Amino acid sequence: MNTIIEQYRKQLLELAVYEERTARIYISCIYKYIDFARSQLGIDPINTTPQHLKQWLIHLKKTKLGSSSLVQHTAALTSFFSFLMNMAIIDHNPTDWLFPVRIPKSELNQPIDKDTAYQLLKSIDRSSWIGQRNFMIVSCLWTLGLRRQELANLKIKDFDPHYDPKHNIGLLIVQGKGRKQRALFVVDKLYHNLVNYLARPVSPTHVKKHGRVKNRPIFPSNNGALLTGNHVLKIVRQATQQAGIEQRITPHVLRHSFATEMYLQRVPLNHIQDIMGHHTEAETAIYINVPEQLKQQALEIIVIEGEFSWPYLYGGTSRL
Repeated sequence: MNTIIEQYRKQLLELAVYEERTARIYISCIYKYIDFARSQLGIDPINTTPQHLKQWLIHLKKTKLGSSSLVQHTAALTSFFSFLMNMAIIDHNPTDWLFPVRIPKSELNQPIDKDTAYQLLKSIDRSSWIGQRNFMIVSCLWTLGLRRQELANLKIKDFDPHYDPKHNIGLLIVQGKGRKQRALFVVDKLYHNLVNYLARPVSPTHVKKHGRVKNRPIFPSNNGALLTGNHVLKIVRQATQQAGIEQRITPHVLRHSFATEMYLQRVPLNHIQDIMGHHTEAETAIYINVPEQLKQQALEIIVIEGEFSWPYLYGGTSRL
C-alpha cells in the first residue's frame, strides 16, 4: 500500500499540479482512512465500498470535525480512488455514491484572530511595488472592513491624508452599495503605511492611463487599471497560501473578522453598522461571529465611552 500511495503522491504533484502542502494534506487523509479501515472495519482498504466510506465520514463527524475538513477528506478519498481506477487496481469508484458535504455559511466566514492576521501580513514580501500594494490591500480589508469591490474602486482622490496629520489621522471616502458613501478614519500605523505607499514613484503607464493623479486607483493593476473584485480575492488567497494558513481566508472573511473584533472591543452595534455600510443592525449582526450568549450579554451592557479607536491595530502595540 505504501508503494501505491507514493505513486499517488507523485501524480498529485506532477500531473494534477497540486501544491506540496495540499498533497501532504491529502496523503494524511488517506492514511487516516486506511488505519480506520483496517482497525475498525477489518477490511483491506482496496476493497472499500460506499458503505465503508459512509461509516468513515460518520466517524469523522462524531469527532467534531468541521464541514471544511470533511470536504477535504472527501476530496482526498475521491482523488485517491479515482487514481486506483486509472491504475486498474479497482474496477469501480466507491466515492461515486457519496453525497457532497455542504459547508454552512457560518463556517465559510469564520473570522480570523489577530495572530493569524499578523501571520498573513508578515508573509507578504514587501520588497517590490506589487508586494507593497498587496500588503496594503490585505491591511485595509482587515482593519477597515471593506468589501472587495469597494477597495478595488478606491481612487487617490478618495483619501485625504491632511485631515489631521498631527495626530496621524486621514479620512477615506468609500463608495458603497447603492452609491452610498461613508467616511472612515485611517489612523496611526495604517495611516503611515498608506501615506508612504502612495508616495511611491508612479510608472509612465499609470500616468498615461489616468492622467491626473487624483483619478488614479489607490490599488492599480500592473498596467495601471482598476483591479477587479476577483483580483482582490486572488491576492488574499495567494497570501494565505504563502503564509501556510489552513483556515479559509477571503476578503469577506476579513470583513467578518473586522466586525467581530469591533464588537468584542465593545463598539455599539449601530456604530459598526455605519462603519460597514449596512442598512440595518440585523445585517451587521450576521457578520459578528461570537457565541449567542456572549452577543446577548454584550448587547445588554454596551455603552460608548468617549470616541472609539483601536490603537493596538495601528499604533504602538502593533506588530506590523
